[in-house]
Amino acid sequence: MREVDMREALETYASDGEPAMGLTTAGILTAGRRSRRNRRLAGVAGAGLVAVLAGMGGVMVSGADDTGPAFGAAGPCPFPPGTRPPGAYAADKPLSPELAEWAATSLTCHLNEELPRLLPKARYAQVPGVQAGPLIGFSLGGEPPWGNRVDALALVRDDEGTGDLTVTVGVADPSTGAQAEDECRRTQAGKCTVRNGPDGVTVLVGTEADGTPVGEPRNWIVRVYRGHSEIYVQASNTDRRPVGSGAPARTRPEPILSEGQAVTLALSPELFLFP
Repeated sequence: MREVDMREALETYASDGEPAMGLTTAGILTAGRRSRRNRRLAGVAGAGLVAVLAGMGGVMVSGADDTGPAFGAAGPCPFPPGTRPPGAYAADKPLSPELAEWAATSLTCHLNEELPRLLPKARYAQVPGVQAGPLIGFSLGGEPPWGNRVDALALVRDDEGTGDLTVTVGVADPSTGAQAEDECRRTQAGKCTVRNGPDGVTVLVGTEADGTPVGEPRNWIVRVYRGHSEIYVQASNTDRRPVGSGAPARTRPEPILSEGQAVTLALSPELFLFP
C-alpha cells in the first residue's frame, strides 16, 4: 500500500468530516473512499440531526458569507446535559432520540468549555457545508455507523493560521479497543502508536508516516477506548477547502492541536459517555 493512499484517505475524511470509528488502516482507507462517494452527507442533515439541534434550542449559525466563514469565540453551554437518560445502547444499534440529544449536548458543553482552555487565543467558525455550528454536537441519526454516535466539527483559527477539529463519541463493543490496538501495532501505512492511558484505557495516536514532505497537510488522530465509548479527536493544519480536485492545502504550520493536547481532549472524563 502506497503512503500517498493513506495520506489521501486521511485528508479526504478529515476534509469531509466523516471520521470512521476504529483507528485501523482498513478503516481509514475505507472512510476516505466512502467520503469521496458521499460528500453530499456533509451538507444534508438527516432527521436525527434536525431533531438534536431542535432539542438544543436550534443552535445553528449561518456559516459563511462572500468573504469566508465568520470566526467568533466559543459559545456558552446551551443548557446542562444532566445525567444520562435511561435506555440501552449498543454498537450495532442507533441511539435513542433521548440519548442522542443528551450525548450531543454533553459534547457541546465540554468542547465550548475545554477548547478555550487549550487554545486561549483561538476563534471558531462553522465548517462550510455542515449544518451544525462550530463545536456543536449533533447526530446524523439512522443506522450505525452514523446513528450510534455524536459528532462536532469546527474550523479553528489563531495567530498561526487556520486548522480544523473533529470530535466524535460513539458506542463501540468493548472488544473493539483490543482489535484496533492490534492493527495499530501492525500497520505500515501511516504511523500509529499505542499508549497506556489512565486505568488501563487504550489510547491510539495516528499521524502521517515519517518522511512525509514538510509542505504536506498533517493530522493528529487520537482514539480512546473506554467501556462502550470510542472517542475520536482529529486535528489538522488545513481549512478543509480542497485544492482543485485534490486534498486541502495546509493553512498553518502544524495541526491546530498538538499531539499532547489532542490526547488530553480525547481522555476527558466528560467524553466518557457510554460506560
